[in-house]
Amino acid sequence: MSRSVTYAMDYKKIDKLIMKYLIIIVLLILAVTNMNFIVRSINLVFTAFANIIFAAMIAYVINIIMSRIEKIIVKTDQPFLIKRKRIFGVILSLVTIALIFYLLINLILPEFFKAVTVLIETIPTYAEQLRVFLMDAFENMPDISQYVNSLQLDWKSIVDNFLAIAGNGLGNVLGTTFNIVSSIMGSLFNMLLVIVFAIYLLIDKDRFITLYYRLTTLYLSEEQRKKIGVVLKVTHQSFSSFIGGQCIEAAILGSLCTLGMMILQMPYAIMIGTLVGTINIIPIIGAYIGGAIGVFMVFTVSPMQSLAFLVYLIILQQFESNVIYPRVVGNSVGLPGIYVLASVIVFGAIAGIPGMFLGIPTIASLYKLLKMHIIKKENALKQTQHIKEDTQ
Repeated sequence: MSRSVTYAMDYKKIDKLIMKYLIIIVLLILAVTNMNFIVRSINLVFTAFANIIFAAMIAYVINIIMSRIEKIIVKTDQPFLIKRKRIFGVILSLVTIALIFYLLINLILPEFFKAVTVLIETIPTYAEQLRVFLMDAFENMPDISQYVNSLQLDWKSIVDNFLAIAGNGLGNVLGTTFNIVSSIMGSLFNMLLVIVFAIYLLIDKDRFITLYYRLTTLYLSEEQRKKIGVVLKVTHQSFSSFIGGQCIEAAILGSLCTLGMMILQMPYAIMIGTLVGTINIIPIIGAYIGGAIGVFMVFTVSPMQSLAFLVYLIILQQFESNVIYPRVVGNSVGLPGIYVLASVIVFGAIAGIPGMFLGIPTIASLYKLLKMHIIKKENALKQTQHIKEDTQ
């Protein structure tokens, strides 16, 4: 009788297992045959919630600054400030970020426009030097030398006419194209909505945290709540450490670039160093983007120095990519350097620059969670072995 009951239970388990795999196979077949519909649906959902997701990301970054400001306010032991720490934290965080942007723009843009002006003024000089060089190079070829000598161009008039045409053309386009204006206004309005929603998330942060605890208490067991809490804590530590590591690494690279340019007596050292460091917040490739602008800036003063700057920046970027970045960012998120580079390569190929940003902290979170799981399993195995040894 007992055997028949056991066999019946085994058959029930097998039937459930077969049914489970059949459902999985059917779902996979439906997913493959309707892949276009699924992709369109995902894109539609993402488009609908894109601004909310972007606002949440902005709020998360601001929250890192706000949390530190709130800790400072609590240490003041001032009841008036402590009672309103959230409002003061949000305001001071926004003021801090706005001040940083103002200083960067005020430091970079004037020098950039100055460099463009210098380039426009020096084009005729460079053109004349090139003409003289070509005449000397082809002095044994009278026809070519005579042709080069005949190239007397009024570069100032050419540049002035080009700027006038470009300015008039741009003005006409902006003046006659309503779609461009409406698109710009729409983008500004969306950005304003995103910022307002991010501020709302920050102000009501405690309400959302309370709602999370209420829902998890109602619908999840204590063991499940602990596991989710560990995952959220590790993920938060990884992302916040990654943002901090990116800022530290950008400051190091910008300082090294500025110091090297000062030693080599190159122009625009502080401006280019600040630009390279700021754009280097984009993992790995950011320094190249800033470097391209830096080469242009130095070229407006001295073409030969721009070549020297390019060589110096390539050496510095190799040192930064292979030594500084894996160590600084890797140590900040608790991820070995080889995994940092692999994350940038893989996620960059999948999702471009956003993938580079999100890939490193995501892999760092998975790495930490897997490491914790392995350590837990190893400890449990050791305890089991000790119990077996004691019973023998």
